[in-house]
Amino acid sequence: MANGARTNLRKPTGQDQKINYKKIMSFIIFIIVTLVMVTITFLNPFFMKGQLRNNNNEVVVVRQVNKHFDVLAETIGANKNGNANLLTTKQTQPIADHIIDYALGFPWFKVSNRRLAEQILKDIDSNIDQGSSSDAQLVRLKLNKLGENAPYEVADAFNLSTVTLGGNIAFGLLFMNFILIVMAIISLRSIIKEISAIMTSKQLTHIITAAVMWAGFWLILISGMMALVPVIFNVEGLAVLGYVLEISSGIFLDFVIVGVIIYILSAIPWEISSPNN
Repeated sequence: MANGARTNLRKPTGQDQKINYKKIMSFIIFIIVTLVMVTITFLNPFFMKGQLRNNNNEVVVVRQVNKHFDVLAETIGANKNGNANLLTTKQTQPIADHIIDYALGFPWFKVSNRRLAEQILKDIDSNIDQGSSSDAQLVRLKLNKLGENAPYEVADAFNLSTVTLGGNIAFGLLFMNFILIVMAIISLRSIIKEISAIMTSKQLTHIITAAVMWAGFWLILISGMMALVPVIFNVEGLAVLGYVLEISSGIFLDFVIVGVIIYILSAIPWEISSPNN
């Protein structure tokens, strides 16, 4: 009986090993590429500020900043006509820039948003002039009269406590990304070293490029699906998450482009190193 059970055990063939190695490496490469892309895009204040200046994203920024500005106007009793979109793109952009700098920049760990509130107050005071809407000018006037209490009203209206939390989460993700990237690179190096001892250089090239191609494919597929979320679904009602998804749509398209480049560049050496060649 033991002999019968032993005969049913099948030792993995060389082809099975290649498939297993390819699956493991493609997953690790996908993780590395994804984490690197997230780090240099979503967690990079310089990239994100540039992203907010895209034509599609400018509309989102104006809408979101004005939504909070409307709340501020109502809170301090300056909502004269109840009109939305009081601020223009030129007036909302500095506010958005300072929020990005605060959330993703130094110091990485945030404990207070008082300075950000004061900066937004300064943006409102310096960018709202005689050419602005009468409602916006009224908000500016009311804020000046509030004196020391004005930063607290701004912090509440713009949900700066949520921005502080988001900034600390971003710092945690940045720290975790670096650790995971290092660990993934070490694991990938170990696997390549292991299979290089049992395969020729041509076989090694073929299996590595195949893994890279699969990683590129999954990056294209998953990023493409994420980019379509705000297109297919109405995400405006999801508060901060909806805003992030709208801004992220264009970034995920960049991920798709990177995935296509990775796939094409790896397909060439994969074909050259094919056993049939």
